[in-house]
Amino acid sequence: MQHTGIDDAPVPASLASSTPGDTAMAPDGNPWQDTIAAADQALEEAARIQRGVQQNLKLMQELRALREELRKAHAETDRYRGMHARVVVSMRQLEEDNTSAMSQLHAGNEMLRVRHRVYRLLAEHYARVALRLDPERFAGDRDRVLQHILFQRRKGVPPEDIGLSDLAFLLL
Repeated sequence: MQHTGIDDAPVPASLASSTPGDTAMAPDGNPWQDTIAAADQALEEAARIQRGVQQNLKLMQELRALREELRKAHAETDRYRGMHARVVVSMRQLEEDNTSAMSQLHAGNEMLRVRHRVYRLLAEHYARVALRLDPERFAGDRDRVLQHILFQRRKGVPPEDIGLSDLAFLLL
């Protein structure tokens, strides 16, 4: 009868007929010891693989958590980017509104300065000539002086530099 070992290799008859208590065994030993050693080795390898798989699963869970954090960070960045864009648009609108209001105020201030100069010059003229204040004549004089000052201002002469002597020809 032929005995086979672990790898279905034939075992010599001298080894197959030895008894379990026999100490004079061949160098490759009992096939069961080889089987147990191979099973131990397979179990250790399986345990190592299991640890590797567990480590891999743990890393995958950490990766998922990091991806979720990254997604949240991107969403927050997008939200802040949108808020920033809205703030920039509203600031530009406020700037435009402020600029238009400032230009209106500046134009109104310039007109008030011109009118103040007109009334001041007319008051000096009436005081010097000692004329009685007639509303119709005053309105006509005021319009002529205003036109003259506006004309001079377009030429680059500031209203403060226009004196009563420059207007004498208009008021006679």
